[in-house]
Amino acid sequence: MSEIPAFKLPNFEVLELLGRGGMASVWKARQISLDRLVAIKILSPSFASDPEDIRRFRLEAHAAASLKHPGIVQVYDANFSDGVYYFVMELVDGYTIGDLVRRKGRITVEDALIVGECVAVALDYAWSLHQIIHCDIKPDNIMADADGTVKVTDLGLCRSLKMVKSGTAGNADEILGTPAYMSPEQVYGNEKLDCRSDIYALGATLYHMVTGRMLFQGKTDDEMIRCHVDASQAPDVRTLVPGAASGFALLLEKMLAKDPDHRHHDWKRVLEDLNRVLKGHAPWPALIPPKGSSMERNA
Repeated sequence: MSEIPAFKLPNFEVLELLGRGGMASVWKARQISLDRLVAIKILSPSFASDPEDIRRFRLEAHAAASLKHPGIVQVYDANFSDGVYYFVMELVDGYTIGDLVRRKGRITVEDALIVGECVAVALDYAWSLHQIIHCDIKPDNIMADADGTVKVTDLGLCRSLKMVKSGTAGNADEILGTPAYMSPEQVYGNEKLDCRSDIYALGATLYHMVTGRMLFQGKTDDEMIRCHVDASQAPDVRTLVPGAASGFALLLEKMLAKDPDHRHHDWKRVLEDLNRVLKGHAPWPALIPPKGSSMERNA
């Protein structure tokens, strides 16, 4: 993409725009002092509000920079300069799973489970060792690099964004996350989120990867948000992909439970179930009440 940046950052030569989203743009740049290529995420000016925001931003972003795992895109630095919040990150030569799904339409259950296992391992590291959750797991935040390594991007960054993103159910502009993948407790603005919110988002991501459709495809953002918290259910994955195994459907139903207490309690239990389903077995059973999951179950 050819675009001239409207900002300048000390010690960086900005080379080209890599992508743009609702809250940030990502640029390829050269870090002059180390002569290395990096990715720089520039946050929207709306995040530069007051000194307390800056303090929290730095604390949480520096915590993200402490994460060192092959399944996590490395955050090198986070700073604030001339009204601009920015993150300096590892530049990954590859593609997002979102790009892959858009190109192929959908991917196989087996491939989705392998990607899901990689993501779960990375998020287990972040949660178990650092108590960091992502808050915005989705296909576009999962990357595969040139040698096929799956990496989670934006881990920890989304928690930093929470300093100015809060709200109540039904207002998509005030809620942290992406409407199609948000856990019900995120919709309600629960401040005490834990890894079970990311487990829900990964379930929604696996559903999208395998079916080629988001959980509540065709609805507006506000409608999607309401569907996560009310009794609405998306079609059973087997309705859209008849060859999908019942074990995979039961796994998604469990991950997508509307009540976090009905989901897996931690990532290690998710990994146990992912491995069971990969081997052709059913996941450990879950007691989910009728309409207690965001995915319906075929009779």
